[in-house]
Amino acid sequence: MARWTLWLLILSQLLASCGGPRNYAANEAFQSDPRHQRNFQGPASSLCDAARRALLSDGYVVTRRDDRSILGGKEFQIEEKRHAILHLYVNCEQRAGGSVLFVTATEEHFDVKTIRNTSSIGFPLLAPIYSRTTNEADQPVKIQGETITEPDFYDRFYRAVQRELSSLP
Repeated sequence: MARWTLWLLILSQLLASCGGPRNYAANEAFQSDPRHQRNFQGPASSLCDAARRALLSDGYVVTRRDDRSILGGKEFQIEEKRHAILHLYVNCEQRAGGSVLFVTATEEHFDVKTIRNTSSIGFPLLAPIYSRTTNEADQPVKIQGETITEPDFYDRFYRAVQRELSSLP
């Protein structure tokens, strides 16, 4: 009897440890991370222009831009029905003695799935006539998404921004 109780206790602990999604919000400390910010000399408007040009020169599509924020995206074909998108979220803020560039990058992966829709219309009481239609459409389905954490990725972007700042008159 004690052996069964021990096995049930172990089994319940294993199931409890595997269940449910992780709660990332509980571990969020809101501490400053040097990967996501870099100080530069000069006004925030010039910094945002340099960041925009750095993205455009590397093939990113800048889809939203106002005076202090930029969203850049670049797609990569992995396989015939798989692709990935890199998004860079850039914000420029003025600080005493210069400005700061805040950057967060995400990578999202998509599979293309074929969605089938079938509908039928019939009049069973009037006549045994039925009409059935089927249509198919390929839809992207997000299978993975995460924030890029590699410091080297952000360092390469900051170097590109610095090159663009240096080329300003």
